[in-house]
Amino acid sequence: MWVIIMEEHRNSIFRYLIVMAAAGIICTVVGGLVGILIMVVVSFAVFAVATRENKAAGEKIAEEEPEDDEPEVIVKNDIPVPYVVIDGAFNVMGCNEGFLQLMGFKSFTEFNIKEKIPDYNEHLNNQIVKIGERDFRIYSSHAELEDGSIANSLCFMDVTEIQTLKNSIENDKTVVGLIYIDNYDEVIESVDDSAIPMLTAIVDRKLTAMIHDAKGILKKTEKDRYFFCITAEALAELQKNKFDILNEIRSITIGEHIPVTLSIGIGIGEVNLETAMKSAKAAIDLALGRGGDQALIKNGDKYIFYGGKSGEVSHNARIRARVKADALSELIAESEKVYVMGHIIADADCFGSSIGIYRIAKAMGKNCSIILDRIPSTIKKITGKFVNNPDYEELIINSQDAWQNITENTLLVVVDTHINSRVESVDVLNKASKVVVFDHHRKSTDFIDKAVMVYHEPYASSASELVTEMIQYIGEKVKLKSAEADALLAGITVDTQNFCMKTGTITFEAAAFLKRCGADGIRVRKLLQEDLSVFKAKAIAVASTEQIAEGMYMSVCPSDYGNTSVTAAQAADELLDVEGIKASFVLCEDGDTIFVSARSLGEINVQVVLEKIGGGGHQTISGAQFRGKTIDEVKDLVKDAVKQYIEEAN
Repeated sequence: MWVIIMEEHRNSIFRYLIVMAAAGIICTVVGGLVGILIMVVVSFAVFAVATRENKAAGEKIAEEEPEDDEPEVIVKNDIPVPYVVIDGAFNVMGCNEGFLQLMGFKSFTEFNIKEKIPDYNEHLNNQIVKIGERDFRIYSSHAELEDGSIANSLCFMDVTEIQTLKNSIENDKTVVGLIYIDNYDEVIESVDDSAIPMLTAIVDRKLTAMIHDAKGILKKTEKDRYFFCITAEALAELQKNKFDILNEIRSITIGEHIPVTLSIGIGIGEVNLETAMKSAKAAIDLALGRGGDQALIKNGDKYIFYGGKSGEVSHNARIRARVKADALSELIAESEKVYVMGHIIADADCFGSSIGIYRIAKAMGKNCSIILDRIPSTIKKITGKFVNNPDYEELIINSQDAWQNITENTLLVVVDTHINSRVESVDVLNKASKVVVFDHHRKSTDFIDKAVMVYHEPYASSASELVTEMIQYIGEKVKLKSAEADALLAGITVDTQNFCMKTGTITFEAAAFLKRCGADGIRVRKLLQEDLSVFKAKAIAVASTEQIAEGMYMSVCPSDYGNTSVTAAQAADELLDVEGIKASFVLCEDGDTIFVSARSLGEINVQVVLEKIGGGGHQTISGAQFRGKTIDEVKDLVKDAVKQYIEEAN
C-alpha cells in the first residue's frame, strides 16, 4: 500500500518521508497499538494533502489549455470590482464575473467595448462614464504583449453616489444676480402718467414670475433696479431658454412708449457670496457698457453673453457729460504733461478725437503729444495739416520716446478704444499711472481696468463726438482752430458713414458746434478722398460678393492693390447700399494679418456674430483679426459664426 501511495504521489515523496520518519520516532517512544494508530492517521493525512495538490495542479493545466468558447485571458474572480482586458481594437480578451454582471452577461461573450460603452475614451486613463443608470470611474493601464500588440486593462469603480452628491452640491450653489432697467427714465417720459403704474406693475410681475419659477428670491432695491438669488440649476434653465425675459419685457406695450429693455448681470463660480456679488456687479457694468438689453454671466474670468440684439440706448446724458468734463479738467490741471493714444492702425475718428484732447490740454497750458508710431495712408491727408506745421511742434511722438518720458505726473488719455491689447502701445499703457479712457465701442471683456476716469458711451456715434461734447462743457477757454474742427468733423463723418448710421441729437449738435468753430464740409470731404487703387480694390470686393445666409454677404478685398483694413471696412459699408443686403463681411489680408470688417443696417447684430470668433465692436460696425490663418480658414470661421447666430436667433 505504501508503495502505491508513494508511486501515485511521488511529487510529495520528500514531505512524506519526513512525516514518516517523525511517526517512526513517535512509535518507538510510545510503542504498541498507539504507535500503529499514529502511523495510519499520518499516512491518510499525507494522502489527502497530496491528492488536493494534484487536483489543483490538474486545474492549472486545464486553465492553460482553454476551450474555444473561453476567453483568451483568464482573470481571477477575487478582484472585488468589475475588471476587463481589451486589445488594441477594443475587443474583450478576458474579464471577471463582476464585469460580466455589469454588462448583463451570464457567461463570457466576445464583444467590442466601444459598442457597449460608447462614452469610453481610450486616450484617458481616468474618466467617468455612464452605464445604465449608474456612473463608473474607469482606471486604465496598458502593456505591450510579446507579439507586439497592446492590451489595456480597465477597472470599474462605481461612483454613482459620489457623483450624485457632487451634482447636488453644484446644482444647489447660490447664484447672485442684478437686474437694471436700461432706459427707465426715457420710458417714463414717453408714456402717459396714467399708464406709468400699470407699466411698472407689469415689469415687476414678469420679473417676479421668472424668479418664482426658478424657486429664488427677488428684491426691488430701487425704482429701476433689482437683486435676486437663485440656484445654479435654475440658472441653467434660464440659459437653456436664452433668457426669454429680455424679449418678454421688450414686447410690453402700454400705450405709445419706447421699448423697455433690461440688463442682467450674474456672478457664479465663486467660493462665497461676497465675491459672487462682485462678479455680478462686474457683469452688469459690462452689460451696460455694451449697450444694455442683454444678460451677462461672469464665471471666474469667463464671460457668457445672451441677448444684445437691439441697438444701444441713447440716454442724452448731458449731466454726466458735464461731470466728466469737470473731472477731465481737474486731471489735466494736476498733470505735468499729457499724452494721447488711440488704437493701432489709427483712423479718422482716432486722430480727430486725439486732436480734440490736444487742444483741451493746450488751452489749459499743458504740453501734449499724440503717440503714433505709423501714419496709415487713410489719414495722411488729415495729419498733413499738422505735421511740419510750426503751430503744432512735437504734436506727434513715437511710443518709444513717450515711454521714456512718462513720469508719475503724466496723464495718458486713450481714445477710440478701451481694449488693452488694441492700443497703439501696450508698454506705454502699462507704465502710465494715470489713465483716462474715451470710447464709444460696446464694452469688451479685455477693458482697461486701471483707468482713473472712463467716459464710455456706446450710444455715441464716435470718439470725436464725445470729445467735442467735452470741449463744449469745458468752456470758452478752449478755442478750436479750423483745421482741428475739420479733423473732429472728419472723425464723426467716417464713423457715421456720412451721418447715416448711429446718429443722435448730440451727434448733429456736435457737428453744428464744429461748424461754428470753422469746420467745412467740402474740406472734410477732400481730406477723406481716397487713392484710385483703393477705389479699384473696393470695386473688386463688391463685385465678388457671395451670399452666406439670408441677407448676409461676404467678400474678399484683393491684396495686390495695396489695400488696408480700412479699405475692407469701406467696401463693407458700400455693400449695405445694395438692396437685400442686411449685413456684410469683407476680409482683407494685410501682411501677416487677416482683417474682417462687418457692417449691418441694425437688424443683424454683427458684434454678436464676430464675438464668436474673437472680434467685437458695435451692433452695426464690428471687426476681427487673425494671424497664422489663411483667407479660406477665416471665411469658414465667419460662416460658422453666422450659422450659430442664426440658430440662436431662431
